[in-house]
Amino acid sequence: MTGSLTPLLNRLLALGILLVALFLAWSIVIMPLIGLVQDRYATIDALGDRLASLRATIRRIPALEQHEAALRARLEAQGGIWTGDNEAVVTASIQDLVRQAVSSSDGVVKSTSSLRGTDEKSFRKVRVSFSIDATLESVERTLSAIDDAQPALFVESMTISAPANPGPDKAPMLALDIEVTAYVRKPSK
Repeated sequence: MTGSLTPLLNRLLALGILLVALFLAWSIVIMPLIGLVQDRYATIDALGDRLASLRATIRRIPALEQHEAALRARLEAQGGIWTGDNEAVVTASIQDLVRQAVSSSDGVVKSTSSLRGTDEKSFRKVRVSFSIDATLESVERTLSAIDDAQPALFVESMTISAPANPGPDKAPMLALDIEVTAYVRKPSK
């Protein structure tokens, strides 16, 4: 069959086969390699940007540590951290403070419970839950006493519910469920 083709056609056919082989080699081998190299360069650029960001953050660490130390000193100066040998002492103090606030305004502490504390950096978070029956005025005074407490107390969660049918002659008693938290410095080991 090749004998019937002219030498010019043989050369054109060989050139066509060579071009198809080159195109296939380009498509199958070279283009994926080029894509792989481009992906590597993009990854290197992204990692370079991340490295620059991390270096900038590392340079800021001393300033952030100084700022943290200043904030700790300010917190200590303002009496925001509870002191005590253990959580039980702080829990008892919190319970006493809230009981006094509730009883001074015609409220009743139905129950109180110490909840599991958590560690947050160099502090221990002390949590106490209260169930209180009180008038609206008593609720306001209790929340005010918690807000004004020194060292600081925080209301973590609060639920107030009113009775379905309050009596017409006296103020309704509200059911207040509240979780109060305080922070104690963890003892150094």
